Amino acid sequence: MKIILLLLVVGAASVHSIEYYSTADDYMDMEGVVRDPAKLKAMTDCFLDSGPCDPIAQSIKLIVADSIARGCDRCNDAQKHLANTFCRGLFWKQPLVYKNFVNKFDPQGNFMANFMEAVKDY
Repeated sequence: MKIILLLLVVGAASVHSIEYYSTADDYMDMEGVVRDPAKLKAMTDCFLDSGPCDPIAQSIKLIVADSIARGCDRCNDAQKHLANTFCRGLFWKQPLVYKNFVNKFDPQGNFMANFMEAVKDY
């Protein structure tokens, strides 16, 4: 009986475990990207399909739409920090580009507020 109970507990825990996004670029200097207009433009051009992507921007681009739609529920703390820094920096430094970013990844306006709420303290 104890073995069955243990298997049920382990099985339930594995069903509810979160599969986080890849962690290869979690500790990049997003503050530096936001401070440097050329780097910020290069990253946003990549995200908006209006310019080439370097390997780091490309790896982030692969998860942007999903993370916005899911409220960053698969993001670890470092990824939430990157998302918060990027989005807030883009909003304040390039509001028109921010609007284009939101229009691309949340055209119906269903997800961005929840996403920003999820990353605001990081």
